[in-house]
Amino acid sequence: MKTEADPMMHAAPEGAGWVPQPTLPGGHYWKPEVWQLERERVFFDEWFAVAREEEFPNAGDFVGREVAGESILLTRGTDGKARAFYNVCTHRGTKLCDDGPGHAKSNVIKCPYHAWTFTMDGECVGTPNVHEEEGFDKKDATLHTIAVDSFGGFVYVHLGQNPGSLADAINENFQGSQHQYDQYRMQDLRVGKRIVYEVEANWKIVLENFNECLHCPSVHPELVALVPIFKKGKVDEREGWGGNTLANGATTLTSSGTSNRAPLPGLTQEDIGAYFGHNQFPNMMYNFHSDCVMTYRLEPISATHTRIVSEYLFHPDAIAAKDFDPSDIAEFWDLVSKQDWEVCERAMIGNRSRAYAKGGVYPFNDRWLMEFNEQYLAKLGDA
Repeated sequence: MKTEADPMMHAAPEGAGWVPQPTLPGGHYWKPEVWQLERERVFFDEWFAVAREEEFPNAGDFVGREVAGESILLTRGTDGKARAFYNVCTHRGTKLCDDGPGHAKSNVIKCPYHAWTFTMDGECVGTPNVHEEEGFDKKDATLHTIAVDSFGGFVYVHLGQNPGSLADAINENFQGSQHQYDQYRMQDLRVGKRIVYEVEANWKIVLENFNECLHCPSVHPELVALVPIFKKGKVDEREGWGGNTLANGATTLTSSGTSNRAPLPGLTQEDIGAYFGHNQFPNMMYNFHSDCVMTYRLEPISATHTRIVSEYLFHPDAIAAKDFDPSDIAEFWDLVSKQDWEVCERAMIGNRSRAYAKGGVYPFNDRWLMEFNEQYLAKLGDA
């Protein structure tokens, strides 16, 4: 029997004293004017993940990508450095390269319209039918550069005027111990599976869905069977970024809770029996397992549509094994992902209703969403 001296007798329940907070207004998820503001103040003014280093590893390799409607070009020069440019010819504005990876012959990119050519470091070296006597200087026609850096094997670009340090941005946005992040050594992992989803929902709805688990018991029965804390609608059993203990005997997120892949190097026994989730503002979401890191990279296409690139990162030794088969973890997460995208699309429909113009409410277990909203609104500023 507890006595008055027992401190547990008066322990307040989790969330006691929380005052339900308002969500973003419904219009923030679909209005064109909000989307245009986000392009300038969020996507173009934050470090934005666009690719993996392994997608363009060699001199002459390039990758065409889109950042919220702005076409960009990643290149690999003969010096081994990654560079980024606007994917726009400086002659008449033609898009230089198609989206996706490619390789430039002789390490030169040629415009498909008037055949102006550029080196992988952006130098203009060819202007057919434009002659010296016209007073034209090729040095004035270099490609427009974009800040580029990498972290964990992911390539980020920054389209703003004052990019600052990518490392500082990641540390600022990180929820827990940097050691926990580093020990998965994502830069050493390689893509063993990629799935691309087209989701008719605003990018913020997708991120908010990732940051809460009130929906998990009803939407993800398979997932909550492997991550018991999710049954309580919580995303983290250890406040901060401590991760979540898996069900007894489980070591990863597959239908069986196990796999034939060895744990990633450097993980502790506690890590092997846990799952960690984390998002990196504004467009990366990470799922850390003992044998694989699965990521979602968001590519916002419009105010109401998001392309989601899901990549499964494995140790090279696992991929090299004769019996390597990523289908066990990919099939499980594909199921969970499609469950999420379905409810996100339903939320998108509801958010456009005039009945939801003022928005909704955040209870205690939605507090991480409120933190995301505060970060987002700070980027929008006075607008």
